[in-house]
Amino acid sequence: MKILYTAAGTPIPGTHGGSVHALELCRALARRGHEVHLAALRPSSSGGAEIPLDGVQMHYLRRFLPVSVLEWMAGRAIRSLIAEIRPDVVVERFHTFGGGAIAAAHRAGVPAVLEINSPARDYPGSRRDTLDKLTIVRPVDRWRRRQLERCAAIYTTSRLLVPPELQESATVIVNGVDIERFTPGSETRDTGPLHCAYVSSFRSWHGAEDLVEAVSHCVSRRVPLRVTCIGKGPRWKLAKEAAVLTGIEDSIDFVGRVPHAEVPRLLADADIGVAPFAPDQFRALELGWFWSPIKIFEYLAAGLPVVTADIDELRALLSGEVANFYRPSDPLALAEAIMELEADRAAVRRMSKAARALAEQQYTWDHQAATVDDVLNRAVQ
Repeated sequence: MKILYTAAGTPIPGTHGGSVHALELCRALARRGHEVHLAALRPSSSGGAEIPLDGVQMHYLRRFLPVSVLEWMAGRAIRSLIAEIRPDVVVERFHTFGGGAIAAAHRAGVPAVLEINSPARDYPGSRRDTLDKLTIVRPVDRWRRRQLERCAAIYTTSRLLVPPELQESATVIVNGVDIERFTPGSETRDTGPLHCAYVSSFRSWHGAEDLVEAVSHCVSRRVPLRVTCIGKGPRWKLAKEAAVLTGIEDSIDFVGRVPHAEVPRLLADADIGVAPFAPDQFRALELGWFWSPIKIFEYLAAGLPVVTADIDELRALLSGEVANFYRPSDPLALAEAIMELEADRAAVRRMSKAARALAEQQYTWDHQAATVDDVLNRAVQ
């Protein structure tokens, strides 16, 4: 099958979860024997070593302005790509202000599939909700509904992202991991600091400041920890300043943004992976927990037991054999979950083996691509 996958607002390759997802899924589809074309933004800088394309053919789109409300304008370039490539199916990564690829495919008579990783429905405080309240005709809602009506199929990381009337027909596909690149490092030692890895884009709901407070609790109780924070974002500076204010800067290292190709090495050097979340800090999560954090699957593949928030959807992905859960937005509970693992290194080693096995059995990108493949075939047929 000839596939044109479009992500008009996403720089690829990149460090953001959307960039990683798009490229990894396309690579996995190419490994299944498809001819895969990926249309996305060119990254602003190479940033060092990156993931190989492995047969994926890149097509770079124009960045119209540094604002996402113009993503729909990529439609003209995508129409030209469709005429040149003649794909069997077009996939568009959903964005409220996207839809250019769906419209171009509709005009060309090519089946279109919508990949939904963010809310395709209204929620309090959303930009589309605010814009529509300023008008009578609700243009953003009308445009979103047109995207949904014109696609032949939908797959999504959570049905909660899809309007209620379309939830039953949507296929749920969580994110995944490349188990060839993410592999376990050496076994956890019985002595010395427990090395914790935290991968984040430092959004308000990613719990970075909760982690700093939790580490402060651990240090005050003389629990030996070494924490590596990988990534950068809006709360990065605040979290780093909080670490200095609480006097734990020697225990926590903020390495900043690194190319995704370097993340496996950093995780292989760790003993556990920490994924704190503060759902009350993100209004979209009033819809319910729809997140499918790529870092959790990368932790598993690296053989890292996961410390994460006690949320039903995360428990469904994980289990007590591979994860310690804590009450969301409770730094003391997070500290206790970390300290429990620090005190039982044998349990960490057992959980490490179970984590790697779970990644291999359920969460490879090849597993996820097989399900996407079924969706695309149904759309074409």
